[in-house]
Amino acid sequence: MELKGKKEAANVCLAGGREFDQGARVLMMLSALLLLFFYVFYPGFPTVVGKSLAGWTWHACNPDNGFLHGRFIPAAFVVMCWIGYKRAKDELVSPSSWGLAILAIGLIFYLGSVRTIQPRVAIIGVPFTMIGTLWFLFGFKVTRHFVFPAFFWWFAIPVPGLEAALTGRLQVLITEGCYHAGLFFGMDLVRQGSTITIASVGGQSMDIAEGCSGIRSLMALTMIAAVFAHYTQKVMWKKAVLFASALPLAIIGNFGRVFTILVIAKMGFADFAMTTYHDWGGLLLFFPIALSGLYLVEYLLNFKTRRKKKVSVSRKNKNSLPDPAV
Repeated sequence: MELKGKKEAANVCLAGGREFDQGARVLMMLSALLLLFFYVFYPGFPTVVGKSLAGWTWHACNPDNGFLHGRFIPAAFVVMCWIGYKRAKDELVSPSSWGLAILAIGLIFYLGSVRTIQPRVAIIGVPFTMIGTLWFLFGFKVTRHFVFPAFFWWFAIPVPGLEAALTGRLQVLITEGCYHAGLFFGMDLVRQGSTITIASVGGQSMDIAEGCSGIRSLMALTMIAAVFAHYTQKVMWKKAVLFASALPLAIIGNFGRVFTILVIAKMGFADFAMTTYHDWGGLLLFFPIALSGLYLVEYLLNFKTRRKKKVSVSRKNKNSLPDPAV
């Protein structure tokens, strides 16, 4: 009888069970409060801006370094955790001590970051701390639904030198692309470095500055592609292809935005092109092109699967029709 009772207590779903309510949920709340305190409020980095890990991350993700998208990650994390809970609520809770080993990795990263005053190191360890805590409390079957939200925090790590390394190359690529495309369509252009001059419009010049390289849009699109790939694909290689497509799609979208500025200026609306359209072109053109491209890549990846489903449904409908001879 005692063995049977233990077995029944172990077979508790995440969403229910008195044993689970009284035990694990209390422990989960205590763990969450501890993590919230050390990662959000504890001034473990007194010599940096913000002092706490959350404060430093908020200041480090700013428009100047192209990582402003990092400020939206907490809201996205909450939404993804809610989706994870919806998927995990019917999973059986099976606590495992293996979670302590993973938790230890996250804590080592945090302690090392405090010791060396390197907040980025602490963010690297955040997923391990979350996954280890959940694995210890609920087991692998529940934890697997929260792995992606946990590692999503890595998008909030401002990588030093990344913008400088990519901006120049993207700037040259966009400048050359717009220049050669303009010549192909018969536009009278002169290029000097990153400046393109429209000779037929009174020598109107357009400087493709670092902000026009598309680095900020690339960062945001990469984050969107990761979420889109994770929640729409089941096979890992399809997720990888969809995620990798963010780079060429960002380049194509930014090329379309910058080239249309040239076209509008060529039509005689240079002031409008350089001001209003330049400021709103990202929303009006870049993201529609990039997001449509993501959907197209997803459609092509699953074209055969969709076709098989349509054939299967049509066959079922055909077989369900009554025989006219009866």
